[in-house]
Amino acid sequence: MSEQGGSGLSFRLGPFPVHMPWSSLLGIGVVAFLWMNNFSVVAGSRTETAVLAVVFAVLFYLTILGHELAHAWVAGLCGYPVHSITLWALGGFTAYDRRTASPMREGVIAAAGPVSSIVIGLAARAVSGADVIPDIRVATVLWALGVSNIFLGIFNALPGLPLDGGAVLKSVVWGITRDEARGTVVAAWCGRVVAVLVFVALVWPDLSQGRAPDLTSVIFGGMISAYLFSGANQSLASARISRRVPGITARALARGSVTVGSDVPLSEALRQATAAGATGMVVVDAAGHPTAIAQQNAVAAVPVERRPWVPVGSVSAALDPRAALAADLAGMDLLHAMQAVPAAHYLVVEAGGALVGVLSTADVEAALSGSGRG
Repeated sequence: MSEQGGSGLSFRLGPFPVHMPWSSLLGIGVVAFLWMNNFSVVAGSRTETAVLAVVFAVLFYLTILGHELAHAWVAGLCGYPVHSITLWALGGFTAYDRRTASPMREGVIAAAGPVSSIVIGLAARAVSGADVIPDIRVATVLWALGVSNIFLGIFNALPGLPLDGGAVLKSVVWGITRDEARGTVVAAWCGRVVAVLVFVALVWPDLSQGRAPDLTSVIFGGMISAYLFSGANQSLASARISRRVPGITARALARGSVTVGSDVPLSEALRQATAAGATGMVVVDAAGHPTAIAQQNAVAAVPVERRPWVPVGSVSAALDPRAALAADLAGMDLLHAMQAVPAAHYLVVEAGGALVGVLSTADVEAALSGSGRG
C-alpha cells in the first residue's frame, strides 16, 4: 500500500520500504529528453515521440528500482537488515545495517547492483528482437531499455567511489590490507579520476575532430562528473573520520564540571567552576540528582554586572536522565551509546557514579572532523 507525503511517494515492496522524492520526476524528464531522438524514427508524430520517450524514462526509472532491490536482497541474504531504498533523480541508495565488518559481504552487496542492471538489459534486448513483439514502437522502447541498462551496469561497475564498482574496489583493498579506511581512500581517489575521465570521454569525440563540444554533452557530462567527484570527496571525508573513531573517548572529551543548585547565582557558580578548574556547570536538585546543564552561550550572554542576580538554572537546559555515559566508553561503543539516546549534552560518570564531566555532541563531532579542542 502506498501513501503520498509532502516530500514524495513512499511504499513497501515486500520487506523493503521505498521512498521516491518528488525530485525524481526531474530525472524522468532528463532521461526522456536525452533519449527523445531514438524514438522519432518509429513514431508517427512529435507527440507520439514524446510519449514513447516518457514511457521509456518511467520504465528505466523502475529498472533503477530493480537495481536497488538487488542490493537490498543480497544485503538481506548477508544478514544485514535493510532500512530503506531511496530513488533519486538519476540513481538510488539502499540503506542497511552492517552487523559485522566483512569486506567479502560488502563487495558482494555492491556487485549485485551492476550485475542486476546488465541482466535486466540483456533480457530487454532479447525480448525486443523476439517475434512476440510485433509493434515496432514497443520493440524500440524495449531495445532502448536494454541498451540503457547494460550501459548503466557497465558504468556503475567503474572502479571508483561512489559507484558500485568503487565499493567493490574498496572491499578488495580492505580485504587485502585489513584496513577499511585505506580501502575507502584508494577507491575514492580512483573515483576522482573516473569523474574526470567521464567528462573527457563525453567531450573528446568533438574535440578530437576540431569541433566545439555539443552543449548537451558538456552540461550532462559536467553534472555526472560533479556528482562523482562530490561523492568521492565525501568518501574521503568518511575515511578520515573512520580513522579517528578508535581514538575518541568519553573521558578525554568530557569537560570538567561542578555541580550547583538551580537557584545559585550565576556569578557564584562561575566562581566555583573557576576555582575547580572546570568549564562546565551541572545543575542538581535538592537530592543531588543532575537535572540540567548550563549552556555556555547563554552564560556568556549575561552581562557581568547582572550575574549576581541571575540564577544559574535560568541559563541551563534540561538534561535527559538517560543521557549518561560511562567514562571508559570509546570508539564505536561511544558513538553507539550516543546514538541510542540522542542529546546535545551527556553526563560522563565513573563506574561508581562519580561525575567526571559533561560531554558535548558538538565536541565529539569536532574531534571526528579533526577540529576538536587540543
